[in-house]
Amino acid sequence: MSARTYLRKNSIVLPGVLSAAVYLLIFVFYIRGPQAYSRTPRELFAWFFCIALLLLFWKGYQRIRLADKPPIRTIIVCAAIFCVLAFLTFPFHSTDVFGYINRGWQQVNYGQNPYVHHLNDIPNWQQDPMLREHWIYNPNPYGFLFTLLARLITWLSAGNWWAALALFKATSVLAYAGTGWLLWSVSKHVSYIRPETALYLFLWNPLILLHNIANGHNDLLVGFMVALSVYLALTQRYFWIVPALVAATLLKFGPVLLIPPALVLVVKKAGWKTAALSCLVALVLSALICFPYLRDWQQLRLVDMQDNATLIDNSLHSLLIHIFENIARVFSALAPLHSTVNSAIKAILRVSLIVFAVYQWLKIPKNFSARMFASKSLWILFALICVASSKFNAWYLGMLLPLALLLEDEYALRRLVVLMSCTQLLSLTFLKQAYMLNYFALMVIPAWLIFRTKKKPTQVAERKA
Repeated sequence: MSARTYLRKNSIVLPGVLSAAVYLLIFVFYIRGPQAYSRTPRELFAWFFCIALLLLFWKGYQRIRLADKPPIRTIIVCAAIFCVLAFLTFPFHSTDVFGYINRGWQQVNYGQNPYVHHLNDIPNWQQDPMLREHWIYNPNPYGFLFTLLARLITWLSAGNWWAALALFKATSVLAYAGTGWLLWSVSKHVSYIRPETALYLFLWNPLILLHNIANGHNDLLVGFMVALSVYLALTQRYFWIVPALVAATLLKFGPVLLIPPALVLVVKKAGWKTAALSCLVALVLSALICFPYLRDWQQLRLVDMQDNATLIDNSLHSLLIHIFENIARVFSALAPLHSTVNSAIKAILRVSLIVFAVYQWLKIPKNFSARMFASKSLWILFALICVASSKFNAWYLGMLLPLALLLEDEYALRRLVVLMSCTQLLSLTFLKQAYMLNYFALMVIPAWLIFRTKKKPTQVAERKA
């Protein structure tokens, strides 16, 4: 076979090779860490690789959509190369993974409950080579299962910081591979998911590779467990749906809102007995996971944890309060109302989320299907993460994208999440600190573009789910 014939049959090879070259450049650029450069070179390089990867991602997607027989093997091989390069890249944007190591080592070496003790409670912590200056005055913000996982990983690292970093990033790689397998496997059970499209949009997604693997964020673990719960529903393995969602909740707390509709689905499809046994298993697992940390329940720093969860950053709340602050600069009489307006925005968003979630729970038809469960789950998580939360970070999309790709291509919210996963890559540039521009440009405009041309979901999807 000639090179020209091979490239014609494997139309995404060229975008794949060029993307791999960009990921290689990122690896080389940050091999000594981001602090090796001043702000200007980092900013210019970030704009270069973000634009290059997005253009290549779009070009590859166009070719996948037009191909009669999309090259699945090429998609997977290229994704494996991207993943290896992302894994080897030193965290260059966020140091959250350093905090994961801190929390794990705090348990392993000092025997402290990270929900009770701050890192600075450790005498001379600065002299410990396993600890970094990351959230030293905050209690652990993550779920009990992830905290237990952090303990296991740092124990396995045997006091080697680089080994701990590699193991944490390896968990994201496993979630990445596992999610890819789910997207491929589920296509054998439902006809409305194109496996090659879903695989491409996830495995080649620059945001997933750079935020969740290169920078090691744990949100992909949550995304995998949520997607697993929907996969179990679509494949009629109802018993394990609730335990999977409980596990997701114990990684990060948001998926707790998905448990009520999941329980209804299990009752409708498998009966009360199966639902009760499923809940019992989930309860026992939760008790075993939570017990080491809840023994000190009277000392848990719940107020500090709540303050961390309600920080205002890059969210709709942030956009609205910054609009008010700019208006107050013109009309100074409004300035004393800042605290009142801020509290009102927070209250309205939270009440709206509660009303929306309850509405989704109650509006469940008699013919409630796995596909409907997936749709409700995506809407609830989207409302929580992208609308109601006072704090939003681009890597949170690792929790949403796997779930979105389990819906049909034409579904509006699926299309929006995919588009946002592209626009939010620009959070690696100065737009992360652009406050009003950040949310408006990377969230509001994509939403307007998608819902302006909203397509109705296919009726076939509803019938065959």
